[in-house]
Amino acid sequence: MRRTTLLGLGLIAAPVAAQATVHAVSTMHIEVAVTADLNGDGLDDSAMVVGDGGRRELRVVTSYRSETDSGENPPQVLPLDPGPLGDAVLEVKGDVLLLKELTGGTTAVASTHRFRWDGKLGAMRLIGLDATLYSRTFAHDGREASWNLLTGDLTSHRLKLRGDDSDVAYDEVDRQRKKKRSAPLRLERSPSGDDLLGWPGAK
Repeated sequence: MRRTTLLGLGLIAAPVAAQATVHAVSTMHIEVAVTADLNGDGLDDSAMVVGDGGRRELRVVTSYRSETDSGENPPQVLPLDPGPLGDAVLEVKGDVLLLKELTGGTTAVASTHRFRWDGKLGAMRLIGLDATLYSRTFAHDGREASWNLLTGDLTSHRLKLRGDDSDVAYDEVDRQRKKKRSAPLRLERSPSGDDLLGWPGAK
């Protein structure tokens, strides 16, 4: 079987065991959830992908603690593609929350969003987005892009279909690097992988 050398094509895995919270809509199915201290206040925060068939979203609830009070901030909600190719993956690495998903059909987009707590915003902020568009049937070329919102660096390249008997499907060609500056983007204003690539499925 031919394989691809694309970041994210193997990202659909068994979801982390999840527990419902009062912040998930009661009629929505929990696809995947994680609990971690995302804002560094020593209290657990929660992130989950939930859906009900007609809609699907990432919901993040952060806790807060002051000298006189503690509680939870309002949920940050990012609408997601309602028809993914498998369950999303949520991971926490250090203080960064990663959302990985695979969407589309025979032409698919694998994307990874990276979020970090921003004290000035008082919210989770998008700090990076990677996206790969490719043919699941090896019918056409693809492309790949990676955007670091902290530095503004945007790198991209085309994935040229090899069309031979090699076990590698694509070659990376036409590599480009440019600056794409952005004001801090709250989690709920994050673009999709389709948006980053300019794919017709973009919002």
